[in-house]
Amino acid sequence: MIVIQDQQLRLLLLAHLIRQVQDAGKQPGTEGLTERHIAELQALTSSELVQLSEMTEPRVAIQIDAGSLDHGLRQVDYLNKRSRQLEHFIRHGATSNMLTKLFRISSADVTLKRRLFAGTSPLLRRPAMPPHATREKIQQRWYEIRKGKEREPVRAEDYQELHADFAQHTYATLWAVVHEFDTE
Repeated sequence: MIVIQDQQLRLLLLAHLIRQVQDAGKQPGTEGLTERHIAELQALTSSELVQLSEMTEPRVAIQIDAGSLDHGLRQVDYLNKRSRQLEHFIRHGATSNMLTKLFRISSADVTLKRRLFAGTSPLLRRPAMPPHATREKIQQRWYEIRKGKEREPVRAEDYQELHADFAQHTYATLWAVVHEFDTE
């Protein structure tokens, strides 16, 4: 539990408590407050509420749920990872089609991201296919990466693993080689 010492934060939290109680009656988080407490809080004028917030009593504190905080922190970490991953793909020549499929973002978002990294991404043009022997190596490595995962959707991480072995090629080239024989 974190005790709030700052008067303005105390005022804000007390006002929020009053608003919450007025909007929907007794709320979760008001445990320990009696009907009398709630009625007296609601009856306070603005100047009285300010006065109350300036006092050391009542103690105003917040409690953060550790489980939901962990979940929130994991989500932030995941979103940041995906953002860095998307930037990496753009900077290494991924096609718009590849980005929309792997990252499930709209083509408008792809355009915005490309503008953001415009100075650092390679020119967008149809990739030149590498020599046949190199294409065979790329196809073989892709097969190794995807072995045992055929029923799972292709992930951006799969292409990153492929790119790590063939860093001299753009993602657009690797995408073209991997999908060279697709019938769709």
